[in-house]
Amino acid sequence: MGREHHFHAEQAGCSVTVVVRLGGTRELELLVDGKEVAHTRIHGHHAETHALTTTLPTDPPRPIEVRVTLPGPLRGDPSSTLLADDTSHPMSPRDIPRRARPTEASWYS
Repeated sequence: MGREHHFHAEQAGCSVTVVVRLGGTRELELLVDGKEVAHTRIHGHHAETHALTTTLPTDPPRPIEVRVTLPGPLRGDPSSTLLADDTSHPMSPRDIPRRARPTEASWYS
């Protein structure tokens, strides 16, 4: 079972979130204001950087690029950087609570 990491930043009044799923097949998902705007699957488990691009729904529309650095096969955590308006901003990791598994006591209620 793979691990899931979330990164978040606010840019020009828009919420930008990256979801990184590490496992048998690595997946990157880019969300703007909660809607998926880019998605990619990566085969292989070596350290590398991937870029996802989109345009923010602002007036005027603004292009952005998100670079995700993936760890190697043995250890490490991914990181993410938002590139917009000729500047780069590190995206902060966001903790997402795991779904609670039912306990034995809840089966009998």
